[in-house]
Amino acid sequence: MRFLAALALLAVPAAAQIAIVNDAPSPSEVGRYQVLKANELTLKLDTQTGATWSLCPHPKKAGKSTWCRINASALPSGPSGRYRVTEAFQIMLVDTVSGRAWQRCEEPTPEKRLAWCQVED
Repeated sequence: MRFLAALALLAVPAAAQIAIVNDAPSPSEVGRYQVLKANELTLKLDTQTGATWSLCPHPKKAGKSTWCRINASALPSGPSGRYRVTEAFQIMLVDTVSGRAWQRCEEPTPEKRLAWCQVED
C-alpha cells in the first residue's frame, strides 16, 4: 500500500509538467506568421494572407507597444509562405505565387497610416 501511495505522489508532479493547450499544428500552419525587422520597422506577417502589422506605440498605455495593421487591398490566401517581406532598396511585400509586389507607402490621409501600394506590372 505504501508503494502505491509513493507511486501516486511521484506520478502527480510528472503529470503536472505535461500541459497540452492545443492540438499539434498541421504542417500547413507551421511557419504561418513571421516577425522581422526591416529598416526602422518591426513587422508581423501572415504568410498565408499577406496581412501585415507594424509594431507601434500603444495609444492608451504609455511605454507599451501594440500591432498596427498596415492597410492593403484584399489579397488571395494560399499556403504558408505565399507572402514574404523583402528588403532591398525599400521594403516590399511579394506574392510568391503570382509574382505581384507591393511597396510600403503612406495613405493620402491626415493620419498618414502605413499601407502597401501595388507595384504596376
